[in-house]
Amino acid sequence: MDYKNFSILGGGIAGLSCALGVAPSTGQVRVFERARVFDHVGAGLQLGPNAARALQMLGAWDAVLPITYAPPEIHIRSGKTGKTLSRIKLGKTFEKKFGAPYRVAHRADLHSALLKVVGANPKISLAMEAEVAANDLAEQGPVLAADGIWSATRQALYPQSKVTVLKDKIFRSLNPMPEAVGKVALDCVNLWLFPGGHVVHYPVGRPQKLNLVAVTQGQYPTEHFRTAACDLQLLLTEVDDWREWPAAHVEGLEAWSKQGILLVGDAAHGTVPYLAQGAAMALEDAACLHEVLPRAANVAEAFEAFSEARVARCQKLGAESLKAGNIYHMAGPMASARDIGLSVMPGSRVLGRQAWIYTHREQPG
Repeated sequence: MDYKNFSILGGGIAGLSCALGVAPSTGQVRVFERARVFDHVGAGLQLGPNAARALQMLGAWDAVLPITYAPPEIHIRSGKTGKTLSRIKLGKTFEKKFGAPYRVAHRADLHSALLKVVGANPKISLAMEAEVAANDLAEQGPVLAADGIWSATRQALYPQSKVTVLKDKIFRSLNPMPEAVGKVALDCVNLWLFPGGHVVHYPVGRPQKLNLVAVTQGQYPTEHFRTAACDLQLLLTEVDDWREWPAAHVEGLEAWSKQGILLVGDAAHGTVPYLAQGAAMALEDAACLHEVLPRAANVAEAFEAFSEARVARCQKLGAESLKAGNIYHMAGPMASARDIGLSVMPGSRVLGRQAWIYTHREQPG
């Protein structure tokens, strides 16, 4: 079915990718962004095979690929001792296994690449400084609300909806690439496990910078990790400017659409970033819309098919992300048992636990 118009509230990664997803099935797509200019504050993000496949489906992969970096491995390390507990290879074997590559990128670069693809599509228009309400837009056709985890649209549609803010604080920073830090492979994705917190870092951008994410229980990173391995402390003490976010997630909603309005991205299923799947889930939303719209008889049927394909998966992803944080932050005997388990488990088996995420393909009913 061809839909006359679509309106999208929000011009972030979810909004732009969903514009690309619905454009082939509609006459015009209007994206409304509240900001005067896009704020490219942010840090890195990881694009697993599921995200890469979604971008391919949306026709955006060729624009995105040049701004990505291919890390050779993921290293899981003990934040206490500095020991490498597990190494997961991300090369050609990985790509063959999952049918798509693993990349990392700066969030701003991904957004800019999507803007470029959106700008080249004559069906899509973008309005900045646009203060509009989803209910008003719904009078003109179906609406996608991509207005983020603190979505006013979600709160209006589902007053009982709730964002839970955790004790965890997320600190992010981008820094010049160090020449060397001990035996740390800075070209890889590194995950450091530490009681009550964790650190992730990898290179992004052109020229490359080191993307650093530190999670604590509220303390400044250098304070929380003051007893960490020397190499980890060195990385953290070289950071001049941390940007802080609360760790938060949307309590699971059983439905995402009402009155011709569909929640997408973080507005529907925002979660903590401990499995590095926030951007990927938004891209999957867009790919799913791309698939369901031409098969549906009307908007209500399309939104129902979308929900059937997405709600359960995103709820599972949210629950597993919270569980991952608990595992990363273990202390005492439980942390010791975790580290021993990782040390004796082949990297391929550790990777296998993520297979349900990476092998996902949009297959609506």
